[in-house]
Amino acid sequence: NISAVANNCVNGCNPNAYVNSSDPNTIEYDNIVSTFHSTIIKESDGTFKTWGEGTAPNGTSNLLVPTAITSVNGFNYTGTPLRATGGSNGMTGKQYALLTTDGLYIWGTTNTLISSSIKNTTAFGKITVNGKADGLPAGVLPGQVKMMFGSLQTLAITTCSGEAWVLSFNGSKNGDGTAESAGNDVIWHRVKTSAAGNPTLDNVVAMRGTKSALFALTSEGKLYTWGTATYVSDGTAATNRTYATEVTVPAGVTPKMIGMAYNNSYYLLATNGRIYSMGYNSTNKLLGDGTFTDRTTWVQPQKITDQYGQGTGPLENIAWISPGEHDYFGGRAINVLTNDHKLWAWGLNDTYMLGGTINNAAYDPIYMPGISATTNGLKVTDEIIAVETGGHTTMNIKKGENKFGYVGHYVNGSAGNGSNVDAIVSTYTYNTSIVMVCAAEVGPAVQDLTICNGTTADLNNANLAATPSEVEWHATNDANSSVIANITAVPPGTYYAFIQWHQVNKEQWGLQLR
Repeated sequence: NISAVANNCVNGCNPNAYVNSSDPNTIEYDNIVSTFHSTIIKESDGTFKTWGEGTAPNGTSNLLVPTAITSVNGFNYTGTPLRATGGSNGMTGKQYALLTTDGLYIWGTTNTLISSSIKNTTAFGKITVNGKADGLPAGVLPGQVKMMFGSLQTLAITTCSGEAWVLSFNGSKNGDGTAESAGNDVIWHRVKTSAAGNPTLDNVVAMRGTKSALFALTSEGKLYTWGTATYVSDGTAATNRTYATEVTVPAGVTPKMIGMAYNNSYYLLATNGRIYSMGYNSTNKLLGDGTFTDRTTWVQPQKITDQYGQGTGPLENIAWISPGEHDYFGGRAINVLTNDHKLWAWGLNDTYMLGGTINNAAYDPIYMPGISATTNGLKVTDEIIAVETGGHTTMNIKKGENKFGYVGHYVNGSAGNGSNVDAIVSTYTYNTSIVMVCAAEVGPAVQDLTICNGTTADLNNANLAATPSEVEWHATNDANSSVIANITAVPPGTYYAFIQWHQVNKEQWGLQLR
C-alpha cells in the first residue's frame, strides 16, 4: 500500500518513521499525534483511530478505546481520510482536525486549534476558509498536503511541492509579515522569508512548532523560524520575527528531523544520530544540557547520570525525536529513541508523564524511564520502536507487544483501555489496547509474491523487515511446526512468517505465493 514518492509525498502507509526513519525529505512525523489526554493514530491499513478526552464526534464526550474515525462511529465526512492532527491547552481545551480527499473537518473545543471565527461549534464538521469549500489554502488540493501540523492556536500545512502555509491566531507566526489581527486569523498565509524582497519560503519538507513560533526544514537541509520569541543560533536573545528567518545549522551537520516544545525550545536531529537543542530552558530543563539556562546557540543534550552503564557525554545514536509539540500546558518534555531501540526522556515529569520517580520534577536525560517489575511493564532489556509525547502522557510501542505502552495521567479514556478512571500511572503499563500503527507494526512485515508455474520463490524477497534474520518461516500457521530450512526456493503456496522476541512469544503474519 505504498506508492512511489512524488514531490516528497508518500501515499498510503509511509514506512519512513520512528526507529526505521532515514530520508529527511519524506519522514512521516504524525502516525501518532497525542494532545492533552488524547491521541489520534494512523494504522497500517490507512484507518485513523482516536481515543481520550473530548475525542467523540460531539467534541465534548470521551472515547474510552481506540475508535475508528468513520461515519459508522458518528464522524460524518465524505472522501478518504489522508491526515489528522490536533492542538490543546491542557484542561482549557483540545481541538482536532481530519483532512480527507474532500476537505478539512474540525471537532472539539472551539478557539483551540483554529479560530472560532471559522468554526464556533464543537461537533465534527467540515470548514470553509476564505470561501474555499475544502478549507485549504488557495491552489492547494487535499491530495497535495504532505504534512498537517497542529498545536495550540496553530494549524500549519506543508505541501508536496514544498509550500508552507499557516492558519493561526497567536504568536505573530503567519510568516508573511502580517499581524494576527481580526481578519488575518480566518485566512491561510503563505510563509515568506526575511531575504530581500521577501520571497516565498520554498522546498519545505517539514514544519513543526508551538503556539508562539514555527520551525521549518527544507530539502536543501536549511532551517527557518518565525513568530514570537524566536532563536536563530547566532548568540542573540529571543526576538520576534514576522518572516521566516534562516537558522544556523551546526557545523558538519545534515538535518534529519526538527521539533519544538513549550515556550520555544528547539530540537534538531542530525543524520549522524546526534541531537541538538536551543532556546527556552528555564524551570523545565527542556534542552537536556544539565542546566536551567536558556541557550541562544545550539547545545547537545547530555547523559548527565550514568544509568545502566550508559556513561556520560552527549546523546548520540538517536533515530527519532518526539517533543511535546501538540499541547502547550502539559507537554513540557521530550522523548527520543536510539537506533538500538532504547528510550531517553527529559524535561518536566508532569503527572509522571516521563516515568521519572518524582512527580513534577525537572529531569535531565533519563535512560529507559518508567521501567517496572510488573508483568505488563517495561523492562530495561525491552526494545521500543515508536514513541509519542503528549500532554501529561507518553505512549510507546514495544517490540513484540501489540498493545501500546502508557505512562502519566490516566483520565477520561486517555489510556485507551475502556476505563474512565482518574489516576496516575508512574511506570509504563501495557494493559491498554491493541493498535497497529503505521510504520510501527509489532509483527514481521511481509508482502505477497507472484511467481510463474513450475518455478520457485525466495521468501527473503517477501520479507520487508529491517531485521530479516529475526523471522522464521513455517508451512502452517503453527509456531511449533517445523521451520522451513531452505526459504530461497519454495514452490507456490501459503507460508507463515513468525518472529520471536526475547524467547517469550511469537507473532505471525501470513502471505501467499500465487
